[in-house]
Amino acid sequence: MKRLLSLALVLGCVTLVSACGKKTANTSALNDSLASSAMSLESLETIQAKAQAGDANAQFELGAMYHDGQGVEKNLPKAKEWFEKSAKQNDPRAQFNLGVMYYTGEGMKQDYKKAQEWFEKAAEQGNTRAQFNLGVMFYRGEGVKQNFETAINYFTKSGSLGFAEAQFNLGVMLAKGEGSEIDVAQAYAWFEAARSFGNPNAASVISQIEAELKPDEIKQLKALAEDLKKEINTRVNAVTAAGRAF
Repeated sequence: MKRLLSLALVLGCVTLVSACGKKTANTSALNDSLASSAMSLESLETIQAKAQAGDANAQFELGAMYHDGQGVEKNLPKAKEWFEKSAKQNDPRAQFNLGVMYYTGEGMKQDYKKAQEWFEKAAEQGNTRAQFNLGVMFYRGEGVKQNFETAINYFTKSGSLGFAEAQFNLGVMLAKGEGSEIDVAQAYAWFEAARSFGNPNAASVISQIEAELKPDEIKQLKALAEDLKKEINTRVNAVTAAGRAF
Protein backbone atom coordinates (compact mmCIF):
# COMPACT_ATOMS: atom_id res chain seq x y z
CA MET A 1 0.00 0.00 0.00
CA LYS A 2 1.28 3.43 -0.86
CA ARG A 3 1.71 6.20 1.67
CA LEU A 4 -1.24 8.59 1.80
CA LEU A 5 -0.69 12.18 0.81
CA SER A 6 -2.45 15.51 1.32
CA LEU A 7 -4.22 14.59 4.56
CA ALA A 8 -4.91 17.27 7.14
CA LEU A 9 -5.57 16.89 10.85
CA VAL A 10 -8.68 18.30 12.47
CA LEU A 11 -6.82 20.69 14.75
CA GLY A 12 -9.47 23.07 16.01
CA CYS A 13 -10.60 22.85 19.63
CA VAL A 14 -14.25 21.99 20.02
CA THR A 15 -16.70 24.46 21.50
CA LEU A 16 -17.77 24.81 25.11
CA VAL A 17 -20.42 22.52 26.50
CA SER A 18 -23.82 24.21 26.62
CA ALA A 19 -25.98 24.34 29.72
CA CYS A 20 -27.57 20.96 30.22
CA GLY A 21 -28.48 19.00 33.29
CA LYS A 22 -27.42 15.64 31.83
CA LYS A 23 -23.96 14.45 32.80
CA THR A 24 -23.31 12.17 29.83
CA ALA A 25 -22.92 13.42 26.28
CA ASN A 26 -20.39 12.40 23.66
CA THR A 27 -21.41 14.72 20.84
CA SER A 28 -19.01 17.45 19.71
CA ALA A 29 -21.27 20.16 21.16
CA LEU A 30 -24.62 20.02 22.91
CA ASN A 31 -27.25 21.81 20.88
CA ASP A 32 -29.45 24.76 21.80
CA SER A 33 -32.57 22.67 22.26
CA LEU A 34 -30.95 20.74 25.10
CA ALA A 35 -29.83 23.97 26.74
CA SER A 36 -33.34 25.39 26.46
CA SER A 37 -34.93 22.27 27.91
CA ALA A 38 -32.78 22.62 31.02
CA MET A 39 -33.91 26.24 31.38
CA SER A 40 -37.58 25.30 31.06
CA LEU A 41 -37.37 22.76 33.89
CA GLU A 42 -35.97 25.12 36.50
CA SER A 43 -36.17 28.87 36.93
CA LEU A 44 -33.09 31.07 37.07
CA GLU A 45 -33.80 31.70 40.74
CA THR A 46 -33.86 27.96 41.47
CA ILE A 47 -30.60 27.35 39.60
CA GLN A 48 -28.96 30.29 41.39
CA ALA A 49 -30.15 29.04 44.78
CA LYS A 50 -28.82 25.55 44.11
CA ALA A 51 -25.52 26.95 42.82
CA GLN A 52 -25.13 29.14 45.91
CA ALA A 53 -25.83 26.08 48.06
CA GLY A 54 -22.94 24.26 46.41
CA ASP A 55 -24.66 22.09 43.79
CA ALA A 56 -21.98 21.40 41.16
CA ASN A 57 -24.46 20.75 38.36
CA ALA A 58 -26.28 24.04 39.01
CA GLN A 59 -22.94 25.85 39.18
CA PHE A 60 -22.06 24.43 35.77
CA GLU A 61 -25.43 25.44 34.32
CA LEU A 62 -25.14 28.95 35.76
CA GLY A 63 -21.65 29.29 34.32
CA ALA A 64 -22.92 28.20 30.91
CA MET A 65 -25.81 30.66 31.13
CA TYR A 66 -23.47 33.57 31.90
CA HIS A 67 -21.11 32.45 29.16
CA ASP A 68 -23.83 32.29 26.52
CA GLY A 69 -25.96 35.16 27.78
CA GLN A 70 -28.90 32.78 28.11
CA GLY A 71 -31.52 33.99 30.58
CA VAL A 72 -28.96 36.41 32.03
CA GLU A 73 -26.71 39.14 30.67
CA LYS A 74 -23.54 37.65 29.17
CA ASN A 75 -20.75 37.94 31.73
CA LEU A 76 -17.52 36.01 31.13
CA PRO A 77 -15.96 36.71 34.56
CA LYS A 78 -19.08 35.29 36.22
CA ALA A 79 -19.05 32.34 33.83
CA LYS A 80 -15.45 31.62 34.84
CA GLU A 81 -16.34 32.01 38.53
CA TRP A 82 -19.16 29.47 38.39
CA PHE A 83 -17.26 27.06 36.16
CA GLU A 84 -14.41 27.14 38.68
CA LYS A 85 -16.75 26.36 41.58
CA SER A 86 -18.19 23.41 39.67
CA ALA A 87 -14.80 22.28 38.35
CA LYS A 88 -13.35 22.19 41.85
CA GLN A 89 -16.09 19.70 42.67
CA ASN A 90 -14.83 17.57 39.77
CA ASP A 91 -17.55 18.25 37.21
CA PRO A 92 -15.71 17.32 33.97
CA ARG A 93 -17.88 19.61 31.81
CA ALA A 94 -16.91 22.63 33.89
CA GLN A 95 -13.27 21.55 33.88
CA PHE A 96 -13.40 21.24 30.11
CA ASN A 97 -15.04 24.64 29.71
CA LEU A 98 -12.43 26.31 31.87
CA GLY A 99 -9.78 24.68 29.72
CA VAL A 100 -11.37 26.09 26.58
CA MET A 101 -11.62 29.59 28.07
CA TYR A 102 -7.96 29.55 29.09
CA TYR A 103 -6.95 28.03 25.74
CA THR A 104 -8.72 30.72 23.72
CA GLY A 105 -8.12 33.58 26.15
CA GLU A 106 -11.84 34.24 26.30
CA GLY A 107 -12.56 36.70 29.11
CA MET A 108 -9.06 36.25 30.52
CA LYS A 109 -5.41 36.14 29.54
CA GLN A 110 -4.64 33.16 27.32
CA ASP A 111 -2.81 30.54 29.35
CA TYR A 112 -1.99 27.20 27.72
CA LYS A 113 -0.61 25.81 30.97
CA LYS A 114 -3.87 26.37 32.86
CA ALA A 115 -5.80 25.09 29.85
CA GLN A 116 -3.73 21.91 29.93
CA GLU A 117 -4.28 21.49 33.67
CA TRP A 118 -8.07 21.72 33.37
CA PHE A 119 -8.18 19.56 30.26
CA GLU A 120 -6.14 16.91 32.10
CA LYS A 121 -8.57 16.89 35.03
CA ALA A 122 -11.51 16.42 32.66
CA ALA A 123 -9.61 13.88 30.54
CA GLU A 124 -8.87 11.75 33.61
CA GLN A 125 -12.63 11.44 34.08
CA GLY A 126 -13.07 10.27 30.50
CA ASN A 127 -14.11 13.55 28.89
CA THR A 128 -13.48 12.86 25.20
CA ARG A 129 -13.30 16.50 24.17
CA ALA A 130 -10.66 17.24 26.77
CA GLN A 131 -8.67 14.22 25.59
CA PHE A 132 -9.00 15.45 22.01
CA ASN A 133 -7.84 18.96 22.89
CA LEU A 134 -4.82 17.61 24.76
CA GLY A 135 -3.99 15.62 21.65
CA VAL A 136 -4.15 18.83 19.64
CA MET A 137 -1.92 20.68 22.09
CA PHE A 138 0.74 17.96 22.07
CA TYR A 139 0.54 17.67 18.28
CA ARG A 140 1.06 21.42 17.88
CA GLY A 141 3.40 21.92 20.82
CA GLU A 142 1.12 24.52 22.41
CA GLY A 143 2.26 25.15 25.98
CA VAL A 144 3.98 21.75 25.94
CA LYS A 145 6.87 20.16 24.09
CA GLN A 146 5.59 18.77 20.80
CA ASN A 147 5.15 15.03 21.15
CA PHE A 148 3.39 13.00 18.47
CA GLU A 149 3.33 9.84 20.60
CA THR A 150 1.50 11.63 23.39
CA ALA A 151 -0.87 13.16 20.83
CA ILE A 152 -1.66 9.68 19.52
CA ASN A 153 -2.26 8.48 23.07
CA TYR A 154 -4.83 11.20 23.75
CA PHE A 155 -6.49 10.84 20.34
CA THR A 156 -6.74 7.09 20.96
CA LYS A 157 -8.42 7.61 24.34
CA SER A 158 -10.90 10.04 22.82
CA GLY A 159 -11.47 8.05 19.64
CA SER A 160 -11.98 4.81 21.56
CA LEU A 161 -15.02 6.42 23.18
CA GLY A 162 -16.53 7.52 19.89
CA PHE A 163 -15.16 11.03 19.31
CA ALA A 164 -15.07 11.25 15.52
CA GLU A 165 -12.53 14.08 15.17
CA ALA A 166 -10.04 12.17 17.29
CA GLN A 167 -10.64 9.05 15.20
CA PHE A 168 -9.96 11.01 12.02
CA ASN A 169 -6.75 12.48 13.46
CA LEU A 170 -5.56 9.01 14.41
CA GLY A 171 -6.13 7.88 10.87
CA VAL A 172 -4.09 10.78 9.52
CA MET A 173 -1.20 10.25 11.91
CA LEU A 174 -1.06 6.51 11.24
CA ALA A 175 -1.20 7.08 7.50
CA LYS A 176 1.60 9.65 7.64
CA GLY A 177 3.76 7.83 10.17
CA GLU A 178 3.61 10.59 12.77
CA GLY A 179 4.35 9.18 16.22
CA SER A 180 4.28 5.64 14.87
CA GLU A 181 5.22 3.52 11.90
CA ILE A 182 3.08 4.05 8.82
CA ASP A 183 0.11 1.70 9.14
CA VAL A 184 -2.46 2.19 6.41
CA ALA A 185 -4.55 -0.76 7.59
CA GLN A 186 -5.05 0.75 11.05
CA ALA A 187 -5.48 4.19 9.51
CA TYR A 188 -8.27 2.83 7.33
CA ALA A 189 -9.98 1.30 10.36
CA TRP A 190 -9.91 4.61 12.24
CA PHE A 191 -11.15 6.51 9.17
CA GLU A 192 -14.05 4.05 8.91
CA ALA A 193 -14.81 4.61 12.60
CA ALA A 194 -14.69 8.36 12.03
CA ARG A 195 -17.12 8.06 9.13
CA SER A 196 -19.42 5.91 11.25
CA PHE A 197 -19.40 8.46 14.06
CA GLY A 198 -20.07 11.40 11.75
CA ASN A 199 -16.79 12.95 10.58
CA PRO A 200 -17.52 14.62 7.22
CA ASN A 201 -13.98 14.23 5.83
CA ALA A 202 -13.51 10.52 6.39
CA ALA A 203 -15.44 9.22 3.38
CA SER A 204 -13.22 10.94 0.79
CA VAL A 205 -10.05 9.66 2.48
CA ILE A 206 -11.44 6.12 2.55
CA SER A 207 -12.10 6.43 -1.18
CA GLN A 208 -8.46 7.48 -1.70
CA ILE A 209 -7.23 4.40 0.11
CA GLU A 210 -9.58 2.01 -1.66
CA ALA A 211 -8.56 3.39 -5.06
CA GLU A 212 -5.05 2.00 -4.44
CA LEU A 213 -6.14 -1.45 -3.26
CA LYS A 214 -7.31 -4.72 -4.71
CA PRO A 215 -10.79 -6.04 -3.83
CA ASP A 216 -9.36 -8.69 -1.48
CA GLU A 217 -7.30 -6.07 0.34
CA ILE A 218 -10.34 -3.83 0.74
CA LYS A 219 -12.30 -6.76 2.13
CA GLN A 220 -9.59 -7.40 4.73
CA LEU A 221 -9.50 -3.75 5.79
CA LYS A 222 -13.27 -3.57 6.06
CA ALA A 223 -13.22 -6.58 8.39
CA LEU A 224 -10.56 -4.87 10.53
CA ALA A 225 -12.63 -1.69 10.60
CA GLU A 226 -15.77 -3.55 11.66
CA ASP A 227 -13.91 -5.13 14.56
CA LEU A 228 -12.67 -1.71 15.70
CA LYS A 229 -16.14 -0.17 15.49
CA LYS A 230 -17.59 -3.03 17.55
CA GLU A 231 -14.93 -2.45 20.22
CA ILE A 232 -15.69 1.27 20.30
CA ASN A 233 -19.45 0.74 20.51
CA THR A 234 -18.95 -1.73 23.36
CA ARG A 235 -16.94 0.87 25.31
CA VAL A 236 -19.43 3.64 24.60
CA ASN A 237 -22.36 1.48 25.70
CA ALA A 238 -20.54 0.48 28.89
CA VAL A 239 -19.77 4.08 29.81
CA THR A 240 -23.31 5.15 29.05
CA ALA A 241 -24.77 2.32 31.12
CA ALA A 242 -22.51 3.27 34.04
CA GLY A 243 -23.76 6.87 33.87
CA ARG A 244 -20.24 8.25 33.52
CA ALA A 245 -19.57 11.57 31.80
CA PHE A 246 -17.83 11.62 28.42
